[in-house]
Amino acid sequence: MSYGFDPELAPFTVDLLPEHDLRDTVTSRRVLKEFFSSMPGGFPDTVVVEDRHIPGPDGPVRVRLYAPRERPAEPAPAMVFIHGGGFIVGQIEMGDALLASLAETMGVVSVSVDYRLAPQHPYPSGVEDCYAALVWTAEHAAELGIDPARIFDDV
Repeated sequence: MSYGFDPELAPFTVDLLPEHDLRDTVTSRRVLKEFFSSMPGGFPDTVVVEDRHIPGPDGPVRVRLYAPRERPAEPAPAMVFIHGGGFIVGQIEMGDALLASLAETMGVVSVSVDYRLAPQHPYPSGVEDCYAALVWTAEHAAELGIDPARIFDDV
């Protein structure tokens, strides 16, 4: 049986969501979007969350910034977050809880990438979007209040 995502995940996901037919990418994406949009929303008052559009290799790329509201005098460490999904499924909201928590508890500024997904945008489109976000983050470090020597990714 063919699925719209990594076949090694199929048994786990099918057991978790037995009411859905996850054999195609379109259905897989819809189910993930519904799942994440149904999660409790909102962010703590101690965290600032902002969506921006940055220059990408084939047009604008949406990124979501997460930062502590109270900023220390010194520049913060930063993370470029690439949501899971193997460049074929997933969405930027997948990192909301984790990245808000990192901003709140550790002072980390995060840049989450809403990269293009295959098959509509074949490889390496998504990777190129993620790289554009990394370069943009480094180039805008001063504006974002981050230390360019302390940028890491989640891979």
